[in-house]
Amino acid sequence: MDAFLDRLDIYASGIWLPLLFCMTVLLFVVFMPKRQIDWLGIYLTFGVVGCVGVLLDINILGEYFDLFDLGDPGKEGIGDLASYAIIPSCLAVIFINYFDKKNKWLYVAIFTGISYSYEWLLTQTGYMKLLGWQNWYSIPVFIVVYGVWLPWHHEVIKRLR
Repeated sequence: MDAFLDRLDIYASGIWLPLLFCMTVLLFVVFMPKRQIDWLGIYLTFGVVGCVGVLLDINILGEYFDLFDLGDPGKEGIGDLASYAIIPSCLAVIFINYFDKKNKWLYVAIFTGISYSYEWLLTQTGYMKLLGWQNWYSIPVFIVVYGVWLPWHHEVIKRLR
């Protein structure tokens, strides 16, 4: 059992943060009133955002450029999965569900703030180790994701119906 838990990187410093945040946003997605997104939209958004998050964060930024590590650098544990795939997917679903074109930049600012705060807390708890990356580098990425990509993604989902 210890070997199994070790492979999950469950003993990493600060692992409690991604696991707690993951459970919180997952429960929020399940129980939130569905305003602008239904279960099919959640399914599609979860898959697309999770795939893009894993590809970009693990393969490109984490491995190829080696800009940061989460947990033990030699393991891809449960906290990595939560931080790269589940949490961003949940935040994207929540953003789309509450998104309002009239207040677009307010929503972009709020979700950029949430995403930045989460990333900053990861470094403060010791779970994320920066190796040439700075947390504030993510702010323009979050603005593009929430301001351009997710609204476009939501329009694509609506057109598929």
